[in-house]
Amino acid sequence: MAHRYSYQFDPDDNGTAAQVCRLAGSRGGKVLELGCAAGTMTQVLSRHYGCEVTGVECDVLAAKVAKPYCARVIMADLNDPLWISAISSERFDTVVAADVLEHLRDPATCLRQVRNMLTADGQVVISVPNIAHSGVLAALFNNDFPYRDTGLLDRTHTHFFTSRTLECMLAQTGFAVEAMLPINAGRWHEEFRRFWEKLPRPIVDWLATNPAGAAYQIIVRAVPTATELSYIDDISTSNREWLEQWPSATDLGRNEQGDADLHSRIASLMVERDEALARLAAIEQSWAWRFCKLYRWLRRQTRSSSS
Repeated sequence: MAHRYSYQFDPDDNGTAAQVCRLAGSRGGKVLELGCAAGTMTQVLSRHYGCEVTGVECDVLAAKVAKPYCARVIMADLNDPLWISAISSERFDTVVAADVLEHLRDPATCLRQVRNMLTADGQVVISVPNIAHSGVLAALFNNDFPYRDTGLLDRTHTHFFTSRTLECMLAQTGFAVEAMLPINAGRWHEEFRRFWEKLPRPIVDWLATNPAGAAYQIIVRAVPTATELSYIDDISTSNREWLEQWPSATDLGRNEQGDADLHSRIASLMVERDEALARLAAIEQSWAWRFCKLYRWLRRQTRSSSS
């Protein structure tokens, strides 16, 4: 039975779903999959990696599709703090939250809950959209933030993450990141094409060097820590260096003058083209042009007859 959440992927490719399953399935054992949807990843975890998967899903039809791939499916809304009551006494080797946390009203509380359900050497594997993608910045430079039915700006997202804010939230909830994998889709993603086309060239070039700008999604593998850490308000060296490369007013002014010169030149060439076409049309309508055409035609006919 097909479902709107159903899709297919190659477990051996480098897409988000494949890499999440690879990290989660590498340990085998018992897996808790938050928001298992129609069980696309569940199927890979159970049949490809041999995991025993417990799925949590609030969509009745999706859960029905996922059920054959799960040891069991818990019907629950992760936004309800009591969702965990049915399995609070169980322990899991891995908890998977693939494109889930951004939909929750309080993702930090959810992380604290699952931390207590992990085995001593357990892990969480998480994927989230990257709001620092350069396409999003291009939209903001255009004073826009267009919500959509899918993509980075999915209208059902209630939280937005960068790699740094995700890592900080994990630290605050008692996890340490052991691996972080950016899923690069290119800075010029089709979703944001129209915004790139409106930006001055120096801004486009600057955004192209954004160290966090190519990742469309972020995957992390994290393990529990003994304590929860506070948010550390600093900035990475790569981001600091990038911010220092902000185009100067001179660069922007030069670009504006360059654009003006280019547009002026294009307009001038178009005038020249139209004038040339007009002269050609006048020549083709002249008596002398028509006589020449008739003369060439007669010569061709004469040559054909003589041969």
